[in-house]
Amino acid sequence: MAQRRRDRQIPILFIVLFCVAVWGGQYGFRHLWEPDEARFTYISKEMKQRGSWLVPYRDGEFYAHKPPLMFWLINAGTIVTGGRFNHISGRLPSLLGLVLALWAISRIAAQWTDRPTAWRTFFVLCTSSLFWQKGGMGQIDMLLLGLQLTALHLLFKSDIEPAIWRPALAFIFMGLAILAKGPVGLIIPAGIYVCVHLATGQGKQVMSARWLWGPALALALPALWLMAAKWSGAPDAYFQELLFDQNLGRLAGKFGGHTQPIYYFLKYLPLDFLPWTVFVPIVAIQIWKRPEQRQLLYRLIAWMAFVVVFFSLSGSKRNLYILSAYPAAAMLVAAAMPRLSSVKINWQVATAYVMITIIGLFGLFILYLPWVEKLPVSAWPPITTGMVFIGGAVLLLYQFRRHRLSVRWFFYFMGFFVTAEILLGSVLMPAYNPIKTPVALARAAPLHIAPGKPLLIFHATEEILSLYCDRQGLRINHPDALMAKMKELQTGIVVFHRSHWFKVKHLFEKYGQTHEQRVGSQLFIWLVFDTSEVN
Repeated sequence: MAQRRRDRQIPILFIVLFCVAVWGGQYGFRHLWEPDEARFTYISKEMKQRGSWLVPYRDGEFYAHKPPLMFWLINAGTIVTGGRFNHISGRLPSLLGLVLALWAISRIAAQWTDRPTAWRTFFVLCTSSLFWQKGGMGQIDMLLLGLQLTALHLLFKSDIEPAIWRPALAFIFMGLAILAKGPVGLIIPAGIYVCVHLATGQGKQVMSARWLWGPALALALPALWLMAAKWSGAPDAYFQELLFDQNLGRLAGKFGGHTQPIYYFLKYLPLDFLPWTVFVPIVAIQIWKRPEQRQLLYRLIAWMAFVVVFFSLSGSKRNLYILSAYPAAAMLVAAAMPRLSSVKINWQVATAYVMITIIGLFGLFILYLPWVEKLPVSAWPPITTGMVFIGGAVLLLYQFRRHRLSVRWFFYFMGFFVTAEILLGSVLMPAYNPIKTPVALARAAPLHIAPGKPLLIFHATEEILSLYCDRQGLRINHPDALMAKMKELQTGIVVFHRSHWFKVKHLFEKYGQTHEQRVGSQLFIWLVFDTSEVN
């Protein structure tokens, strides 16, 4: 029996190698972009430089927006990079999250359905838009998802193979998820578990003693960290912001700058599940028509509904908050896939043609990107990528005419998107490094800022500038204070947002030469100053 269960599972080695193949090119060639990727890596670097392992700091001020697990793991990742904080070490926590997430959801799918569906769930999720994006980003969200799904797998597994260690380990993973991104690390997996059981009439199974000691076990990990941070001398203001402003403030939409209306996620759900969104109508019909699969439908709808409703009730919203809903959506599509070839031919034609048209139009958009944007990047990556998308559309059209929406056609479909993801991550996106990172400023910083001296930043906190200049940033908000610091240092570099520069230009332009630097959508003016030569 145990051997048969193992045969139904996707090997962990395959998952690791697949993740490295699909996302490794992006990890290796795309630099850290702003805001989150550069911010988290810079904070991790400052954590090591200060020796402050319990309280993260940013530009000399404590950083209470996130708990420390991500920063600890980035520091651990520097073992792989020879001590360097770069685009690889900054994304290794996301790789860990990817492996955990795909490992866990493939096993949940195998438990609820069968081995072929588990494999299809794996590939559908990997080729869904938001999951692929966050898998390649040095952000907390993929790490959080991996920890949450692992906890869910252990809870669902304990339903059929009871053993005290499984729920105990599940709650430990929830505790780690809290250390990654706060209370949602416990609320989301626990809420999904309860709602899935209620939706399938198994409410009694939820009534277990584990819910008395389990949450306490999960909360013990962040509690130990908070006590250690307090003992180390962390100021009360740090705990006030971390525990109250960040959590209650975001819930009320008064903190974080992400206030959105209650229907916000209805706009992003179809976009972030592309390309699979196009198949959802015929998938729902096929699942509903088969009574033996309705329990699976109820489970997955309850899963997705809890995640979306929970975050919809919060005032602060970002599309990545509902990342944990997409594994259930992937399983829904995967379960219905073998029977989509039996759908009425008109539905098949309409669905396939819409999807193929989207792929072709996206290819044309990428193809003409160099002429539309007029950006200072090489033209060959977008031209190559665009041609691959157009070629893929032609191939999928040809195969559809031969096989309709068969499993064989979906094999080509998923194979194309895996190829496209590798190409986008390792060729197209890295081509934009020169305009997404402060290249010129980074080259100038070692020439004009002595080691141990700060990069001055006026009226802003821009971690990407400090990270690439390899100098601690020092934010100064008032022109008089900036002038005093410049005279104290005598030489160095100060960076202004372009809009701020024109307000204070008359005060500072006499102290040196200015240069313009674009970083993504932001324009900066940086001044190489020397106050010793000006009276």
